Amino acid sequence: MKDFVRRSNLLVPVASANTALLLDWSLEDEGSEPWRHTPDAVTLDLEDGVPPARKSEARALVKEAISLAGRDASEVFVRVNKAYLHADLEASIWPGLTGIMLPKIERADDVAQASGLVEEMERRRGIEVGSLELIAFVESALGVWNVREIIAASPRVTQVALGESGLSCTLGIAPLFYSGIEVACGQGEGYDPFVYTRGRIVIEGTAAGVQPVGMAYPLGSLPALSPRDELLRLATVAKNLGFKGVICPGEKTWVEPVNTAFTPTSELVEYYTRVREVFAQAVAAGTAAVPFHGRMIDVPVDEWAKVVLKLAALCKARDDEKRRALERES
Repeated sequence: MKDFVRRSNLLVPVASANTALLLDWSLEDEGSEPWRHTPDAVTLDLEDGVPPARKSEARALVKEAISLAGRDASEVFVRVNKAYLHADLEASIWPGLTGIMLPKIERADDVAQASGLVEEMERRRGIEVGSLELIAFVESALGVWNVREIIAASPRVTQVALGESGLSCTLGIAPLFYSGIEVACGQGEGYDPFVYTRGRIVIEGTAAGVQPVGMAYPLGSLPALSPRDELLRLATVAKNLGFKGVICPGEKTWVEPVNTAFTPTSELVEYYTRVREVFAQAVAAGTAAVPFHGRMIDVPVDEWAKVVLKLAALCKARDDEKRRALERES
């Protein structure tokens, strides 16, 4: 898997009236670590966030919006319309872009077609060929069924995202209301219809070296304004399901708790740093297992410590990059 951190990816509709407002981080409350409030990535939305009558108008705004979205060191993507792929790519592929989010992907051919068009435009726009990434957004039963072929269709695919709202439509499911009200199926708040689907996306993506992206139920199906602690809890659940980040649906309040949930805590870093030290001492003394804080430290625990510490280093580097960008803006 490519070494990068993309904990939060904020969807921002491309419209003259709200794009600048949604990207104005100066509106955040003052406090420690303000870069935690800025997303690792911003996706400018030409699809669901823009009504059909305003698609052309929105395309004309994308080039300028790319510069605006990337000013605080956020990566910048554009979510295009499957039906207007060529026109949207023409409007979106400019220097400063990180990549394209492809919605409603159902077959490998969908990815291959987009990849070919992206390469053609990279050459015409003076962008390094092969540098632009693709996020495959799977939103149907057919897409989930074909996910292995989808993520293998192009080396540009670095993330695969699960769109549960679209999946609910194709399956004829009425998701549980976030308020906890039981729906006609008679299931309560603990019922999650997409346990298998999340597992499939996580396993297939991880096995292929592609980051799986998604949010825990019910917010994956019904995004909502929620208290910070609830967002943090569900983002932590998503992390523990194997997801590597969350697409935040136009709500800036999601960004900080999502970034926090997917960042190893200082306590965890301290613990696993000590684990590596203790294990190294044990190996030097001629043993492959040693007790530490009530558990046995052996090779698998040491390997997991490496994973946690590597992620912590990547998160710190990303936060440092965003912090420096904010300092330049101030």
